[in-house]
Amino acid sequence: MISKEIIRKNLESGLPILIYDFDGREEETDMIFYAGAINWKSIYTLRTSAGGLICYATGSKEANILGLRFQTDILRDNTIYKKLVKIPSYKDEPAFSIWVNHVNTTTGISDYDRAKTIQELHKVIITINENPLEAKENFYTYFYAPGHVPFLISRDITKRRGHTELSTTLMSFLGLEKSVAFAEMLDEKVSLKKNKALLFAKNNGLLFIEGKEILNEVIA
Repeated sequence: MISKEIIRKNLESGLPILIYDFDGREEETDMIFYAGAINWKSIYTLRTSAGGLICYATGSKEANILGLRFQTDILRDNTIYKKLVKIPSYKDEPAFSIWVNHVNTTTGISDYDRAKTIQELHKVIITINENPLEAKENFYTYFYAPGHVPFLISRDITKRRGHTELSTTLMSFLGLEKSVAFAEMLDEKVSLKKNKALLFAKNNGLLFIEGKEILNEVIA
């Protein structure tokens, strides 16, 4: 894999990296930003150059401290909605939790508003490491749901190997907070194929990393 120093330098400078999951899984490439360096231009880039759903993700430890649950578990608690819970074609349950906005946004959907929500979520994750109780209080005080930023929770990388797990695991490997924003890269009609994603990375000077490279670094 590309050196840790180069990957971290790119992320901290506000550049995205591209992560391809695996042959035989989704076979998709996501554009990933480190949430600690995100701004409205990052959201614009995700919206126009990636095109998929723009999400925020953190680790399971952080989500547990905030009292967040997977959306599938929330739905299972409802006698009617539980009928909607089905396993996707790639065999893993989704990483979705709830959708939020920061209280200091307007409609919540603009590039600026979504960047604001993600920036403030990142501050919550930083605070978790210093004062978990304060972080939880800040989350429930300064965010509301439903909003326009889907909050995703990473599972154990040895049990689920989606982009949520790959991106947060990579952040931890790099010594950064598990705090990312990302979107799937789309083409006309279908998801962007691997060869096109590689070409996009080359033409735009971006790093392209495969899921198997991340696994080789973190799983002995």
